[in-house]
Amino acid sequence: MNERLIFNPKQLTSARIARGLTMKELAEKAELSRQMISNYESGKTIPKADSILKLISVLQFPRSFFSADTFELYSGATFFRSRSAATKKVRDMQKERLKYVQEVYKVLATYVNFPKVCLPELIEKSIYEITEEEIVKKAEELRKIWGLDLISPVPNLIQLAEQNGVIISEANMSNPTLDAVSRWMIGRPFIMLTDNHESAVRRRFNVAHELGHILLHNGVESIHEYSQTELKNIIEYQANLFAAHFLLPSAAFSDSLLSISLEYYIDLKKYWKVSLQSMIQKTYTLALINDDQRLYLNKRIAKNKWKTKEPYDEQLTIEQPEVFQKVYHMILEHQVIPASQLNQAFKLPKEEIEKILGTAIQTEQDKTEIVLELLRSNE
Repeated sequence: MNERLIFNPKQLTSARIARGLTMKELAEKAELSRQMISNYESGKTIPKADSILKLISVLQFPRSFFSADTFELYSGATFFRSRSAATKKVRDMQKERLKYVQEVYKVLATYVNFPKVCLPELIEKSIYEITEEEIVKKAEELRKIWGLDLISPVPNLIQLAEQNGVIISEANMSNPTLDAVSRWMIGRPFIMLTDNHESAVRRRFNVAHELGHILLHNGVESIHEYSQTELKNIIEYQANLFAAHFLLPSAAFSDSLLSISLEYYIDLKKYWKVSLQSMIQKTYTLALINDDQRLYLNKRIAKNKWKTKEPYDEQLTIEQPEVFQKVYHMILEHQVIPASQLNQAFKLPKEEIEKILGTAIQTEQDKTEIVLELLRSNE
């Protein structure tokens, strides 16, 4: 009897990377040789059934994942909202999970029409040619097209982005060096947030930062394949500038700044839902304070140990993605497909599915406020 089964070597590589394992580490955990793992991943050798069971046990991925067509990201840039300490290993783990988000979307989109993408025209030029004026204009264009004025704080940013066709989900991993990942995939922008238990204001800035990448850097191939630190810094500076102006329109923010005392910034934080440090930097960018004043304010923040946890961080509600879970429950409520079949169609571990969806699988339907159109046929 032939013990060999259908096996996609690229899916093994994906699962290993997603779990943060080297070939050697996987081999040791699965009680196989490193050479065997290498042969499996290269396609040189097809593993027998007992070896596949060992890999499934260690990696905790369903059998269907390893026989599925390759989960792929095609040409284009993947942007990581990360600190300098973020390693290639961490970024690669997140990149694999971005593939899983795409696959969940593809399954759900078989049955439901997601909100249409509503964004201003993308900037396609070289990053060296993008001016600060263009970045500010693009942030204002996004506010306008999303029905916002230039004087009010942005309401629930994640909900607003989802209503306008941006797919947002959380990743099933927590890492303090990486906050978010974004990418255009299959004609739609995706943002994946890392479950870092970050503050409400940091999450809002992370999403706005990724929206900046989505609109400004469509012509960039891959930020982390560039060796020049200068180039990375330019790209990140541009995304930060976009986020700052989108969340804090210059004229309105200036008008609201009646004092530059730290106590007044704390009051402003409750209004704009932006961090003290971001508002101080915005004030400096607008030349409303000088170097010494900025340094003084930042020293006070450091002295109060507010660099990582500011006043009102615990009082402000952290925004959460909702569209995936609402689509999932909508499909089940209308009995389009049995829950077991829908869950199996994802071909992912239960904990990955639930984190991406933002809900436990096979739960009750939640009433949705976002308009979603159920397809009458599975076209």
